[in-house]
Amino acid sequence: MGAATAHILAKEGAKLVLCSRNAEALGSRAESIRKINNTEVSIVVTDLTVRSAADDLVKSTIAQFERIDILINAAGASRGGLFWELSDDVWEESFRLKVMGTIRTMRAAIPFMIKQNYGRIVNIVGNTGLQPGPRLLPGSSANAALLAITRGLAEDLAPHNVVVNALNPGPTRTERWTILMKDLAASSGRSIVDVERDFTDQIPLDRLAEPDEIAGMVAFLASDRAANLTGAALTPDGGWTRGIG
Repeated sequence: MGAATAHILAKEGAKLVLCSRNAEALGSRAESIRKINNTEVSIVVTDLTVRSAADDLVKSTIAQFERIDILINAAGASRGGLFWELSDDVWEESFRLKVMGTIRTMRAAIPFMIKQNYGRIVNIVGNTGLQPGPRLLPGSSANAALLAITRGLAEDLAPHNVVVNALNPGPTRTERWTILMKDLAASSGRSIVDVERDFTDQIPLDRLAEPDEIAGMVAFLASDRAANLTGAALTPDGGWTRGIG
């Protein structure tokens, strides 16, 4: 989803700074975006679970571009399984990157957005924060925390023309989804096809989302077309989440 979002924002004319722990994959992705979209793309290889990483990322971005207009938080994936079989490491891993990584990048970028009186923050969270899955509780809990932070933070940022919104994708065909399906299949002794069917059976549209579909909604929230939207959480999950909100 992060890669698809980067391509769409570049197509819209944005200059990008991409961040990841995987230097080879990051460099390859950046080069592809440059060639296709003819835009400026920088990379920062870092680990956002390290406390100083977000500050260093933002400082290097400001040094190069002098401002940050858009921040997309798309880091973090959580392992699943039976609650009573999940170790402390699984829970801590889920919160260390997805929650704390997002908190730290926002905390580092927001002062610059306030100073320039403009900012668009999009947190890619996940629909299990609204509708927890029994085998996905570490991720569900992390997602719920991010939704609470997004909603509360929006009120403090609104007077500064900085908006913050969340996007809650449902099951999306990404590399991380494939890994999760393999983990759940291994822990349950079932096939990957059967495990995935457990999810798609609950989706009225009866299919997974594609990364480009999610990326289009991220680009909308990052644009001035969504300027009057803040503290909101959009949920593109094929109708899976049942509720009025």
